[in-house]
Amino acid sequence: MDGQLRLVIIFLLISCSINAQNNIKIKKEDNRFLFFQIGLKNDTIIKNKTDLFLIKFPDSLKTVLRMDIENAKFTKLKNANTYQLSYILGMKYSHMIKDSIIETLLEGVSQNSKIITISIKNIKTSKVLMSNKFIVK
Repeated sequence: MDGQLRLVIIFLLISCSINAQNNIKIKKEDNRFLFFQIGLKNDTIIKNKTDLFLIKFPDSLKTVLRMDIENAKFTKLKNANTYQLSYILGMKYSHMIKDSIIETLLEGVSQNSKIITISIKNIKTSKVLMSNKFIVK
């Protein structure tokens, strides 16, 4: 009887472990995004020198992230994920990625200033994930 009981317990343990392996699913979610200057990194924006940025949002975040920019806007270049920051005095823009295309919306006016403010927000949580200021030269 002891031998049969051991076999039944071993069988149950093996069955449970096999079922557990089939039921456990791991969801991979990448909540990181890339946003940085290409080339010379500087807090001063100089046209055609320090105005290029690499911007890449993972698919899981494309619909929930928005970039708010005061006194400038991004323009996509031919290179993948490369954008040029263009100084536009007194204007406020927002950018969102829809179907791999950056959508630019005019949000209104901002203070006339030589300071560009960029912030990346999660629109579902209203949380600012990154914020930076640049001086225009």
